[in-house]
Amino acid sequence: MPDDAALSLRLEVAGREMSGPPAPVSARPKWTRYLVGLPALALLAVLLVPIVWTTAWSFDADTVFGNFWDVLTDKGALTAAWHSVLWMGIAVGLLALGYWVAVLSRLVQGLWRVLLYVLLLPFGVSALAAGAVFRIIFDPTPERGMVSSLFGAGNWLGPDLIWWVLASAFAWTWLGFVVVLFRAGLDAHADVAPRTFLQVSLPRPGPVAGVVALTVMVAAVRVFDLVLIVAPGSMQDEVDVVGLHWWRMTALSSDPGGPSALAVMLFAIVAAFSLLGTRQKRAMEPAPPPARHRKSPRRVWSWVVGIVVGVFWLLPVVILLATAFHDPEAAGSSVWWRTAGLGFGSFATIGSASLWPALLGNVLLAGLATALVVSIAIPAAYLLVWGNMPYWLSRGLTLLLVVLAVAPVQMYAGPVGDAFSALGLAGSRGPLALVHAAAGLPFVTLVLRTAFQAAPPRFTAEPRPSLDAMWVRGRYRPAVISVVVLEFVLVWNDFIMGFLVSGPGSTPLTLLLWGQARQFGISTGSLSAAVVMASVVPVLVLLVNWRKVVAGLTGGAAE
Repeated sequence: MPDDAALSLRLEVAGREMSGPPAPVSARPKWTRYLVGLPALALLAVLLVPIVWTTAWSFDADTVFGNFWDVLTDKGALTAAWHSVLWMGIAVGLLALGYWVAVLSRLVQGLWRVLLYVLLLPFGVSALAAGAVFRIIFDPTPERGMVSSLFGAGNWLGPDLIWWVLASAFAWTWLGFVVVLFRAGLDAHADVAPRTFLQVSLPRPGPVAGVVALTVMVAAVRVFDLVLIVAPGSMQDEVDVVGLHWWRMTALSSDPGGPSALAVMLFAIVAAFSLLGTRQKRAMEPAPPPARHRKSPRRVWSWVVGIVVGVFWLLPVVILLATAFHDPEAAGSSVWWRTAGLGFGSFATIGSASLWPALLGNVLLAGLATALVVSIAIPAAYLLVWGNMPYWLSRGLTLLLVVLAVAPVQMYAGPVGDAFSALGLAGSRGPLALVHAAAGLPFVTLVLRTAFQAAPPRFTAEPRPSLDAMWVRGRYRPAVISVVVLEFVLVWNDFIMGFLVSGPGSTPLTLLLWGQARQFGISTGSLSAAVVMASVVPVLVLLVNWRKVVAGLTGGAAE
């Protein structure tokens, strides 16, 4: 047998000298990186095509601007426009109040941990539900309305006082959002020199102030269901707004020209505010140490203000629960603090009115729309940040998203509703979920884009992370959680889109609330029970995940 040493293996590689440049490795064409944005482009078409269609309708008249002139000379439309301007004033006042509460909250850290969730609780409630609660509180009948029973100060739902009711309901819903984000901005920019206004030193909340102001102002301009449910039928014209006036115009006339012109004018206003807000969102440069300024308010006053705000914000919740736990007859004939009639009769009544199928339908609708928009927005935001796009293209797409993010439903409700009717899709949740996803895509993509830019990839040596890292890695997770939570809550609480686009059959839960609210005299208890049941899911989802939501909305600046 041969010796083992002789069996050793020896590998020899013969090479030759290479000449010329190395052969190029086949690479993907540059345009292929844009393929990840195709789903977003297709989804945006669900908005863009109807918006173009509505714009074309607005110019379809004997003269080019004939429809616009008709709107501008319509007394009702002008009154509605003036009321929308008043709503912007309400939003400004709310922003000022929210900033003040946020500043004071920094002096009461222990109380803030509780006040945070108290203020946020109404933000998870739909505008329809908030309007129903305040309609109950300010019911002009002393036997049912708390304010009328205790103070008897006139008809709060009449022409002289109803604006106070509407403003209170709007503030109750939005103040928590304003305060918490302002507070996050103040904490993140605590080392920045304060501004001096009228010899008073004001700490700066940072760039988040632009996001908060824009969001609340647009919400005020687009208000719809809050006015619809709070104002009695005889008062609708007294508090009419552009969105509601559009709805009435479409109901009274088969000609889409006038309503389309009104929708275009509303879109132009909110788009101008949105673009102005983006110009103001500049990164803050390092500033010198804060200068000596006046003493902060005494801590005792801060505690007093915090406790008063907390109690006031919980009071509508207490009233809602107390009313819901009365039998329908007792709730409709006496104020909430009476013990007579306590029981679960109102919940039983609303349970027999298709509540459970409506809740299940909302879960399916909100879940489908959220999954669709997030799965498409992540690649789109990734492309905007790390797609090596030309500046003009990236900037143009970003501005387009900013404008579409504030597009009122009236800009696409008409054409989409006609298409649904023609295709036999009216009342179907699947197509409505698609429209919800399209409407939410611009905002979700912008939030993710900001978060991706603020949190560069520290976990990899590559110049950019892989696309799958956007779902699970590092500082990107709060941004993804924030858009999932907000999209789910917004779709769950929606009334206007389902009502105007797909008809009442596709939004049974909010339709159930609206139907109960139209019969306040006999359905106060069942309405309260329906509001409680409809609000449990979005409120819990919001409160459990809010810290991640704040971190996501502030680009990771506040965690």
